[in-house]
Amino acid sequence: MQNVRIMEIPPMKAAYSGPLTDAEKFEKFNKWFSEYHASLTNELYPRDFMWYNQRLGAQEWFYALPAGAEDSVTDFEIVDLPSGLFAVASCLDADLDQAADWLKTREELLTWVSGSSRFKPYENEPGKAERYPMFHIVSPGRLIPEGISVEDLYLPIEEL
Repeated sequence: MQNVRIMEIPPMKAAYSGPLTDAEKFEKFNKWFSEYHASLTNELYPRDFMWYNQRLGAQEWFYALPAGAEDSVTDFEIVDLPSGLFAVASCLDADLDQAADWLKTREELLTWVSGSSRFKPYENEPGKAERYPMFHIVSPGRLIPEGISVEDLYLPIEEL
């Protein structure tokens, strides 16, 4: 079994792609956040998170903005980044194996959280913030063509 990390994403603002319903929207957001992120100095970790919004039936992409950076974003809506507790584990980039390892890792995280005496899987309900499993690539992008690409999978959870 993979190592499970419990992480908390604090409330913060994020640039939002909107529902990614075509390749043009995907490429536009990817280009913008990649260039923006490269312009930041001393960044150690990716700030982008993607999820599949089950209610909308579309992927959505978020880029966690540095404090005070909201005014520098003009082409995308600024929203609250999905925040709270997450059970996190690493898996192979879903694009490399048709999501086989991602699905396996998600199931292992669900099993781990469901068996926990402290946490439970987060459930979307009226009056609660919408949250879904999300991920981001943590390997250097230049290694992807060589088949080296790992992502962190964030499963939303809450305390019992």
